[in-house]
Amino acid sequence: METSYLSRSAWSRLRLKQVKRMVDPKPGDRILDMGCGMGSITHFCSTFGAEVTGIDASPLAIEKAKNLFKDLSIKIFVCDVSDLGGFMDGSFDKAVAADLVEHLPDGVFSGMLREVRRVLKSKGTLSIYTPCPSHIIERLKKRNLFIPPNPTHTDLRKLGEIQRMMEKNGFEINLAYYTTGFIPVMNWIEYLMKPLPVIGDFFRYRICIRGIKNS
Repeated sequence: METSYLSRSAWSRLRLKQVKRMVDPKPGDRILDMGCGMGSITHFCSTFGAEVTGIDASPLAIEKAKNLFKDLSIKIFVCDVSDLGGFMDGSFDKAVAADLVEHLPDGVFSGMLREVRRVLKSKGTLSIYTPCPSHIIERLKKRNLFIPPNPTHTDLRKLGEIQRMMEKNGFEINLAYYTTGFIPVMNWIEYLMKPLPVIGDFFRYRICIRGIKNS
């Protein structure tokens, strides 16, 4: 991910484009980047003038992020996303989880949603970017056909399931859509096919969903 972000690979450009659309980072925004890894989304949002805090459960990832972006004012900590006790209620305007929730079992994901709602201000937003389990690539990975599975992607969820969990934990959904992929030609096929019933499921590459904290 570090190399992909710094070189702005096609995969990274797609990811950043969707994060920008959902989060809409602005100067002065207080943003929490959950599962920040080596800090790509944390750094990206900070380039718009936002005050960004990145958290990740991996000390190694946080160490890498701090070394990579040591000259910048972003804050990066080791933290469990389901226990944000170090942050006060209403500490953030926005939160983002990009390529995170597919790694979290239901209990941890629900805990994350409850904690995020607490640390967001009234009408604050939570944006989630995650693989769509019905996409043909994810189906091939699951069956270990041509593409090896990602052993850390233990809990891929459909858009409807994510929406229900967010609503149950106090978020009103105001944006939800599927992206196409980043592979030339293939992404045009996905664009044409993904709106179709049944077969369209095979061509929905990533889930993008944003919720507003209910007051």
